[in-house]
Amino acid sequence: MNDPLAQRLSLALGSSFTLEGEIGRGGMGVVYRARDERLKRGVAVKVLPPELAFREEIRIRFLREAETAARLSHPHIVPIHSVGEGPHGLVYFVMAYVDGESLAARLKRRERLPPEEARRIMMETADALGAGHALGIIHRDVKPDNILLEGSRGRTVLTDFGIAKALTSTTGPGTLTATGVAIGTPHYMSPEQAAGDREIDGRSDIYSLGVVGYQMLAGELPFSAPTVPGLLLKQITEPAPNLQDKSPTCPDDLAACVMRSLEKEPEARWPTAGGGGGGGGGGGGRVCRVSATNRGLADHPRGHPAAAPQNSGARLAQRRRVRTLRACSRRVANQRWSRSFATDSSPGRRCAAD
Repeated sequence: MNDPLAQRLSLALGSSFTLEGEIGRGGMGVVYRARDERLKRGVAVKVLPPELAFREEIRIRFLREAETAARLSHPHIVPIHSVGEGPHGLVYFVMAYVDGESLAARLKRRERLPPEEARRIMMETADALGAGHALGIIHRDVKPDNILLEGSRGRTVLTDFGIAKALTSTTGPGTLTATGVAIGTPHYMSPEQAAGDREIDGRSDIYSLGVVGYQMLAGELPFSAPTVPGLLLKQITEPAPNLQDKSPTCPDDLAACVMRSLEKEPEARWPTAGGGGGGGGGGGGRVCRVSATNRGLADHPRGHPAAAPQNSGARLAQRRRVRTLRACSRRVANQRWSRSFATDSSPGRRCAAD
């Protein structure tokens, strides 16, 4: 391979792994296919981009988050086998290779999916999220590119679990980005992510999964805008268009599930993603078969959900987010954030890092 990064990675991996080619790349890493020579199996190796890896605080956090994600053992989460470092700041982790395609690739080919296929993908993804949330791990970047569909079985597996946290801003000397810079993919961000809130929980992932569900069923995203600030403002302030107006054949219970996931206030969404206590056995398995109870997204029989009313505190929080984003928009207009925001708002672009 003539790729200098691949050559450095090959030296770091030694004789234990043989690189076979590049799978894909983005702002948050390059992924290679490799062969585990000891266990005689295919694996994928993700490397932090060199422009980020030279910063010690990013390397440390990337490794820490990869090690945290490696604790997850679940049939719908891509397992991480090992984490390592190489010379000159090279950092990487080795994970299972998924022989199949991403949900993004399937949607590009088919535009929209039948309701029961979309239901199954949401169900399995929610179960994976629930397992992570049970351990306090928030994904922060749920989108079709990170949802993989395995081979002929079509089993859903979620990748990059928690890695986005390695690039989020924090207090103290380890701050990686300016305060308030939103990290994630704008089309799939929750309102609280879009506003740059420091503290988010699993309900942010539920919103992002709702966007994915809407896209699978409607064949389009619920929000679009010519600029990233405009898109983020819509995520914070505008209700999603009624799904059944875009997809009349969508079952009532499935549409209701997606629309509740897209509530602007976290308190009005499903309180949890997974069922079965977030265990590794896929105990949820019932996403979008919802009821009037308030347990969680992946743990409901069929029925219609009752969205939680928005209280005065929630309304005040939303108004604060709107003011925050408007201030951000003014900064973008003044080109103060030209390095933080992507220059377009296509679904594959991230606000600050892939």
